[in-house]
Amino acid sequence: MNRKSYSKSYTKTYSIVILSFFGLLVSACNNQASNKLAPVVEAEVAVEETTTKSFADTVFINGNILTVDNFFSIVESLAVDEERIVAMGSNADVNGLIGDTTQVIDLDGKTVIPGLIDNHIHFIRMPQRWNLQARIDGINTRQAALDVIAEKAASMEQGEWIMVQGGWSEGQFADEAGGFTLQELDGAAPNNPVFLQILYSHAFANTLAIEAVGGDPSEGSRLGSPYIVAEPPYGLLNEKMPPVSAAQLEQNVLDVIAALNQSGLTSVYDVGRPPEGDISLLDRMSTNGPLNLRVWHTLKYQAYGVEDVSSTIELIESNTANSTDDYLGLLGVGEHVYLPMFDLPNVTEPYPDEVVDEFRQISQAAASGGYRINEHSMMDITITSILDAWEQVNAETPLAPLRWSLEHVLTISEENIQRARDLGVTLAVHQVSMNMPPFLQPPIRKMQDSGIVWGLGTDASVVSAYQPFITLGWATTGKSINGKTINEEPVTREEALIAYTRSNAFLLHKENDIGTLEVGKLADIVVLDKDYMAIPVDEIFEIEPLLTMVGGRVVYDAATQTPAQ
Repeated sequence: MNRKSYSKSYTKTYSIVILSFFGLLVSACNNQASNKLAPVVEAEVAVEETTTKSFADTVFINGNILTVDNFFSIVESLAVDEERIVAMGSNADVNGLIGDTTQVIDLDGKTVIPGLIDNHIHFIRMPQRWNLQARIDGINTRQAALDVIAEKAASMEQGEWIMVQGGWSEGQFADEAGGFTLQELDGAAPNNPVFLQILYSHAFANTLAIEAVGGDPSEGSRLGSPYIVAEPPYGLLNEKMPPVSAAQLEQNVLDVIAALNQSGLTSVYDVGRPPEGDISLLDRMSTNGPLNLRVWHTLKYQAYGVEDVSSTIELIESNTANSTDDYLGLLGVGEHVYLPMFDLPNVTEPYPDEVVDEFRQISQAAASGGYRINEHSMMDITITSILDAWEQVNAETPLAPLRWSLEHVLTISEENIQRARDLGVTLAVHQVSMNMPPFLQPPIRKMQDSGIVWGLGTDASVVSAYQPFITLGWATTGKSINGKTINEEPVTREEALIAYTRSNAFLLHKENDIGTLEVGKLADIVVLDKDYMAIPVDEIFEIEPLLTMVGGRVVYDAATQTPAQ
């Protein structure tokens, strides 16, 4: 990719004229999200001079640019000025915006997509001990995972702890599934205690780690409770991890953002609870300018029972929904509106009427305050109770403008998909399902065919990998990263990309600014190393971004291997 240095020492006063009839339709419709496809067309735009001629900061030419607009238009070029897209179409359409100071990026046919949006991630938890982690997310061979651990150990001082805080499963290795043996982990990290957490149920540890927490290595590498547990501080192994200094935590935040940028993410929605970390750290770190990732978040509270209902409602009423800017801020409530309604795949009975009513009371307060709700809801029996409560809320406060979502939806029925659609409720599907058996695969094909708006995300970083192309690979092939088919009814690559961009922007009330590549929108752009639309679908798992841009700023460039910070 060819680049020119650039500066911002010129005036920017021009207007955009959209010449194409299709372009006019896109502009008119851009407030409506849909996972439905329309024919691919060529969008054409031009720049009309005003009294002062000006040039763009950056121009992409000779590309295969997937706009993911309402027509899934494909264009050749795109111009960015400051934070936003100012023109797109053919090379000739943007040629007038190229000046001596313009950075010109010759894509040489490479594919470009909008910045990817994760609608459900535990972002602020990720940096807490990122510097001590060896991440094996998405690695599908056993030895390669052990090599990552060994490389991390080689970079550490003797005796320093190493952890793999989730993001993997015992079934992800195509060559040999299963957890790691004591011998494997001792060989990878002979001088450092190391453990690999699986969800919140168990871990695999080496001899040094087991001995450090009072275990007996002769009983093997697998440890359950009390070494790993579901509630803070998450068991003896996590308690043994050393504290992180304030300076290190800030560096960890930057490093996590760099990793997400490298994976193609430009925006995320943090859905964690207070024990996961202090989300206000991001505001403090942004004093001198925005970070390289858009991170909106939920209201941080925990309602454990009826005694917490009134205080939770007071908290909701004392805060302001959708108090966001382009990069940060409080958006909604979730993923656990009311913890007694928390479900897992082992839930087979409906919740008591009084619990559902308490959930309804909190939901009503959120609706009255204009909050978006995203509610953890794996099983259809739980979803039925949630929709019963939300139908009552809808009678008082219409839900459609709020864009509430049911999250995970592993076993949602066609009847409840329709009920949700009729309420204006959306669905959010997550890569955590990739580690589950076929009978727990969310029915994404039925969701798509129903016409409901649904989005894709991960639920990273403990219960799933954070990389979006793993999610896109699973959604389009129906396969896990080990190559085994687990969902016989996947969606098309167009439908999946819409779910990760345009639909997620709609879920988060951000469709006017992100989610598609259109004139006037923020320039969140990802250049790919493979043609997403043309490669064999099994290769989507392997796609890697070459360049990521957030608001017109390059935040990752594979050519230099140096993320911007």
